[in-house]
Amino acid sequence: MRALLIAGAALLAVFALRRPSLSQVTSGQASPHFSWDELTTTGTGLANNPNGAQRMNLERLAFNVLEPVRDQFGPIRITSAFRSSAVNRAVGGTVSPPSSHLDGRGVDLYAMQGATAAQIATWLYGQTSIPLRQIILESHTGHLHLEMQQDGPPYLRQFLQTQDGRSYFPWTPSTVT
Repeated sequence: MRALLIAGAALLAVFALRRPSLSQVTSGQASPHFSWDELTTTGTGLANNPNGAQRMNLERLAFNVLEPVRDQFGPIRITSAFRSSAVNRAVGGTVSPPSSHLDGRGVDLYAMQGATAAQIATWLYGQTSIPLRQIILESHTGHLHLEMQQDGPPYLRQFLQTQDGRSYFPWTPSTVT
């Protein structure tokens, strides 16, 4: 019985994630501060149109991950969020394991008002209610990669850093990057 109650609480936590209003979805906004264009833009010239499930993930990503980061650090620039399979191949995205960008759960970003990737990651380190599975400080680009976790708490919250985009090492706020 106790296991059922715990499973039920985790399921309720997933459904408690913020969802957009109909006016936001029809206005071209995935959330109050993030447009569909921002979440699907690509410089490859290839089609990059998310299906219904991918759009739902992007909405959850915008509301539950990007909005809190923006609230804390001001405007942020998204360099990559959703990627179709063709776009992911064209930009050299991971195939195995599959990139979280393919299903609308991954985003690469940086703050526009001067906060570094390490400063954002340090703040996220203490934000255990934000549904993150993986946080990667990409020192070679200056970006921060965030991957939203779909199921409820506890969130995996794996913090990593990379200097070259190929080798990854554990990261904590005390780690020098």
